[in-house]
Amino acid sequence: MNNALPLKTLLTYFDLSINSVETENGWRELTQDGTPLIKKQQDGRCIILFLWRDPEGDKNRSTTCSVILHVNAITNHNSWQPTCFSRHNDSDLWFAYLNVQADWRSSYSFIPIKANQLARLNTQQQDRSREAQRRWWLDVVKQQQPDPLNKYPDIASGWGLCSPLHLPDAAQELGWKAWDQGRLDKTDSMQYQTLPWHSVSLDNSRDCTIFSTSTSKAPLVILLDGQKWDENTGTLAVLKHLTSIGKLAAAHYLLIPSLDNQTRWQELSCYQPFWQAIIDQLLPEVQQHLLKRNINITEYLVAGQSLGGLSALYAGAYFPTYFNKVITLSGSFWWPEIERMQDPDAFKLHDQQWDKVVPNNSLADRVLKQQISVSGLHIYQTVGNAEKDLRTYNDMHNQVLQQHGALVTYHKLQGGHDWLSWRSGLINGLVTLLPGALLSS
Repeated sequence: MNNALPLKTLLTYFDLSINSVETENGWRELTQDGTPLIKKQQDGRCIILFLWRDPEGDKNRSTTCSVILHVNAITNHNSWQPTCFSRHNDSDLWFAYLNVQADWRSSYSFIPIKANQLARLNTQQQDRSREAQRRWWLDVVKQQQPDPLNKYPDIASGWGLCSPLHLPDAAQELGWKAWDQGRLDKTDSMQYQTLPWHSVSLDNSRDCTIFSTSTSKAPLVILLDGQKWDENTGTLAVLKHLTSIGKLAAAHYLLIPSLDNQTRWQELSCYQPFWQAIIDQLLPEVQQHLLKRNINITEYLVAGQSLGGLSALYAGAYFPTYFNKVITLSGSFWWPEIERMQDPDAFKLHDQQWDKVVPNNSLADRVLKQQISVSGLHIYQTVGNAEKDLRTYNDMHNQVLQQHGALVTYHKLQGGHDWLSWRSGLINGLVTLLPGALLSS
């Protein structure tokens, strides 16, 4: 689906003329503060104008035939006609716009595609199935690229590198603005250590990371999908900064990376051997590592997102003497009924009570059947308002958790299934469960 408005009309929203994109001086002035261009309207929404110059040149020279605007939780991954840019007067300039609530925050990217990748070629082959559409999407999304004119650091998503989109009324992010503006130094390699972990019971090996903001006894925070929270993301720098200004208690952090997708699906899907291996094998190694510096662990907290959010709650429910504090971000609480996630439309047609009954054998179902207890667990839970079905499953679990004695702080964010939402959720969860002196006094 292409833009309905010409570029000249869109530019008038920003009090700009067409010369701002058609002359060299105008373009330099337009882009010096970065893009996209954002303007809040009186109705509480924002007009957002995205601009991209094709490095191959104009229509006569470039092999790019279309550019998909990929915005987390807005772009429809299940459509043959996602929102696309329009080319301005056959030039090298492409543009697209959105009209979005002013409190929105998400990641976005651009996907240039060539003639042989156009959706219409696939549909002309008489295969308009959901499976064919998904294969097409997974093929083109490999070409995702961040916005070269965005002034903020690139971020990594499940699809690849992308750019952040912060609208003017988006919730404040503790610590992250300082990182985005380059006011925090990247964590020096001397400030964290690699801990190789070979698990005999799991029959695999990985390099975990230990990072400390404390020089004495303190809580140990386990971050699942640890590769998503390493020094390159800014997470360690933000943790250090917030601890130094008293908003976050000093702690030790253990980043446990996921391996390949197949292993991740097994280990983070309520898999008892994974957590038993962590308790029996990994945590003693971590304790020995810290004891070399005369440091003890005072308590444990576990945090994760998506499948990791599911696994974090599982750890709290099944090993509460260890993991009494849990941060679950966009938890995959459809588990174990994978069909709820794979083909939600078909599942809803099959079971029209899907949004009223918790998934069979899910963690909430086990609590209701008194197979496990969550009484006394301290839980910080978030989900994006744009996560649709996943929001429903999080609502279900939140209700069951609170009714059965868990102490839950539950926030719904204006965003989607997105690392940009999770980075805020992680920090807010840590500040809630491990507040610093400024907040606990």
